[in-house]
Amino acid sequence: AGFLAVSLGFLVRATAVQTTTADSFAPLAGHVADILRALGYLSVLIGQFADPLQPRPKYEGDAVSEIAGRPEPKKHRGISLAVLTPGLSLLLPGLTALTGLMYLRRATTGLERHLLPVAWGFGGLTVFELLSDTQNLTATANPLLYQLAAPLGPLWWAALVALVVAAVILGAWVWQYLTKRLQSQLFMVLVSQALGLFLFTTLGFTFLVLRSTQSASLGDLSTASHVLQYAITSRQAETAAQAEAVAGTAGVAAAVTAGDHKALMSAIGDYLPHHSLTSLVVVNGVGQVVLRGEDPERYGDSRSSDPLVRRALIGEAASSVVVASGVSAPTVTLVAESPIRDADGNVAGAVIAGRAVSNAFVDGIKTSTGLDSAVYGGSIRAATTLVGSNGTDRAVGIAETTTAVTDQVLLHDKTYSGTVNFQNQPFLVSFAPLRDIDNRPIGMLLTARPAAALFATAYQSIQITFLFVVVLVIVSVYPIFRLSRYLARQLG
Repeated sequence: AGFLAVSLGFLVRATAVQTTTADSFAPLAGHVADILRALGYLSVLIGQFADPLQPRPKYEGDAVSEIAGRPEPKKHRGISLAVLTPGLSLLLPGLTALTGLMYLRRATTGLERHLLPVAWGFGGLTVFELLSDTQNLTATANPLLYQLAAPLGPLWWAALVALVVAAVILGAWVWQYLTKRLQSQLFMVLVSQALGLFLFTTLGFTFLVLRSTQSASLGDLSTASHVLQYAITSRQAETAAQAEAVAGTAGVAAAVTAGDHKALMSAIGDYLPHHSLTSLVVVNGVGQVVLRGEDPERYGDSRSSDPLVRRALIGEAASSVVVASGVSAPTVTLVAESPIRDADGNVAGAVIAGRAVSNAFVDGIKTSTGLDSAVYGGSIRAATTLVGSNGTDRAVGIAETTTAVTDQVLLHDKTYSGTVNFQNQPFLVSFAPLRDIDNRPIGMLLTARPAAALFATAYQSIQITFLFVVVLVIVSVYPIFRLSRYLARQLG
């Protein structure tokens, strides 16, 4: 009865798909499985205490010496019952460890040495139960602990390996007894075939559903990244149009030629706040600043080394992206320049307009696409819809440490699609390069979707499939048993 309860517990546990979503019956299945396993381990343990220990045979000293060539029996060191005091506070690991010690006692102190594999099997189950408890660490804010204990993390895989080892040891021990009878052999062959068919079908269905869902989502994210790039390009075009409008304003060319700061202030001094620009700089024909709209009192310095100013002074209009360091996060600014021409068509100076990419910009992207997005200056997040651990503050100023992402986007100037963790949560992402006027990647554009929310529907379908397969396995055992008994009788 105890082993039956343990096996049913693991069957119920198999229906719970490993996921971080809360809208599933995985927690309920896990609780039911824990209760069944605890009852099973406790039943086996009670049986071990109730079953008297078979003592090892004792020989008289003179009888042993009379047997020619037979060595004195090796003495086995027994395990004291005091060591077997159940640690109830350890719950499942304590029950499995105590059960394993009881079987080890029977195999060493007692006569039943054939039970030694069972003791090792329960040792593997103890390791599994201990490592399974480490999943409670996923509630921690420490990213290192979370990555160790997260589903599909190192401790998760270690627990799975321990469970497989324990199952192989116990299965091999049971196999040597069941293969002694023809009916048992037929029963195991038929059950194994049915279980293998169900398992292959379930895993194949699961793999296809998850791959299809992930591929479709990554395709949507790639499309959304193009939308984000288009929005950046549109903002650049809008900024360029405003720079051109300032350059064509009446009186600007004459004021620039004369170096009249007050005349420029009168002509375009209020242009910057009324058009949501971050910066507006006017330079003369040699690159000297005549007016700085965001700081009117600071002028006279030279911008002749600026690549955009150089282009403007030879009569070319251009736009670019500029990344500047900030206190807590870099600033990404869309910059456009337009040459100022006098009445004869000669270049008298240039207008450089800038518009910073803010959180409001990415909020608009999320409103239109429903996806989280971010703009990076280099590898550091400058504006984003993602929030920090407190759920309110924007998660800006955070560097992207995934080497595969930074190498693919910033070094090789290519788009990256895959899975990345943000705030200890997996996201399906698409990173695209953000380029400057020389077409070099100086930042990144991110579109992302939480993987847990995406796969929620697929998880529900897969869990129902797993539950259905478990029911089929349990239901099919009885007809297979009847069939194997009928075939054994016919062959007999």
